[in-house]
Amino acid sequence: MAIAQMNWGRMHHPLDHPEMAEFNAALDRIYALAETHSGFIWRIGEAEAAAQLHELGCNSLMSATVSVWDNLESLRDYTFNSEHGLFLDRKSRWFETVEGPQLVIWTVAADARPTFREAFDRLALLKTNGPSSAAYGWT
Repeated sequence: MAIAQMNWGRMHHPLDHPEMAEFNAALDRIYALAETHSGFIWRIGEAEAAAQLHELGCNSLMSATVSVWDNLESLRDYTFNSEHGLFLDRKSRWFETVEGPQLVIWTVAADARPTFREAFDRLALLKTNGPSSAAYGWT
């Protein structure tokens, strides 16, 4: 078994806006850091993510990722203890404050390739019912 996670945010500006330059310039590096981090299994690539988010009616200010990890500890280490954490600490520079959870985690098979539709369904479960074995956040 493994875990899947989805995190999302609503950007203040499109990625090509000057205010987003530092964030946009770091994306490839931060994605590569995730992909080489211990415990990483898979993530939806940028082109597929854009297509799935568009299909769900999300606009270009939505930023989201879905990935699969061996375990929660590996995901937590990447999220907070790598360069990713430095950007997370400054997220208010690039992202709006939104109500409700921006992260959802659930158990999957190691070969699972969840979609954004599934991830947003899990997020809805978390928002409606609170943490459960079907959908939770950081514990």
